[in-house]
Amino acid sequence: MFNLFKSSKERFKNKGREGFLILLLIVGAFVACQGAQEDGNNPFGPSTSNIRIIPVGTTTNPVQIAKAAALTFTTLGGTAPVSWSISNTTIGAIVTDTGVFTATAFAGTATITVVDAVGDTATAAIEVLPALLVIAGPNIIDTQAAFTYTATLTSGSALVTASVASSVATYTEGAAADFTVAVAANVVTLTIVDLPELLQADVTLTLTISDTVGGDVGAVVISVLNDGT
Repeated sequence: MFNLFKSSKERFKNKGREGFLILLLIVGAFVACQGAQEDGNNPFGPSTSNIRIIPVGTTTNPVQIAKAAALTFTTLGGTAPVSWSISNTTIGAIVTDTGVFTATAFAGTATITVVDAVGDTATAAIEVLPALLVIAGPNIIDTQAAFTYTATLTSGSALVTASVASSVATYTEGAAADFTVAVAANVVTLTIVDLPELLQADVTLTLTISDTVGGDVGAVVISVLNDGT
């Protein structure tokens, strides 16, 4: 009986030691996690589900802003402090600690990224919209004869490109075709060489002019009436 009592006592002592060791391990793990969080690290690794950017912008539906305008991004969730960055500094800059974005004079898109104190991240897409190029003269023209239209830009960088979209596939651009387009600095010349035929009906030409520096755009619509033959 005495031996049985002594054996039971030893087992309880051993279990007591094991329980104490387990308690020490739990306390140690808790202290380590707490210290990692205070140092700005996530002991379980960063995730992307705990912080969001307001306003929300996706690649298919970005946040839009005018040139030279400003916008403040904020966060929903996450652990302060947070840090902001931008992928394309040509179109704008963002203040690292406040999320204030200021657009430049260049149109384009970029990705805004925020990182919080425990490494969680979120992104948003932003687009700086192009301005409308100012073109001297009317932007809607009807013609019933071959003629030359000159678009002179009074805004932009004077370094432009031009393209023409025709509403009739058989009414085409080219030296031996129905119309031609030429660009010289800030002057775009569209020459109607041949009127559309009766079967082609009336043709709508949309002349689009793009500033190669700032990304601004302008357009002129020219209706070319068929010659009735």
